[in-house]
Amino acid sequence: MKIPRSKTEAIRETQMVSLADIAFLIIFFFLLSSTFMKDRTDIALPSAPKTSNTETPITVAMDEAGKIFLENEPVETPDMLQNQLSTMLAGKTDPKECEIRFKCYKGLTYKEYKPVYEAISAAGGVIAILHDLKPEQVN
Repeated sequence: MKIPRSKTEAIRETQMVSLADIAFLIIFFFLLSSTFMKDRTDIALPSAPKTSNTETPITVAMDEAGKIFLENEPVETPDMLQNQLSTMLAGKTDPKECEIRFKCYKGLTYKEYKPVYEAISAAGGVIAILHDLKPEQVN
């Protein structure tokens, strides 16, 4: 006896739910088993003892109001400071002769003391010490 075939065939489907589970398990496995890139660059920073003794006779200071002083004399702008330092450092080529002590009030931001820092560098000065300034040290 012949069994008649039905004209409708069964719909074949692949279960996609289990494939999603497997994909997440693979991702999780690779996250746990892989080593993440780390910065392996070691930089040996120069170490120098902290001292307040320098050979330099030139001192630039900034107080809490952002006023600039060169050798305890007020200077109006960083450009004027640069001009004065350029004349003081004229003819000097040795870095020891071009050293400048920069005293800055602790509460000033980088944005506030950056023009003075750049003026010293543009004049040919080498900043020997950069340290905090106590209010009584200005004058």
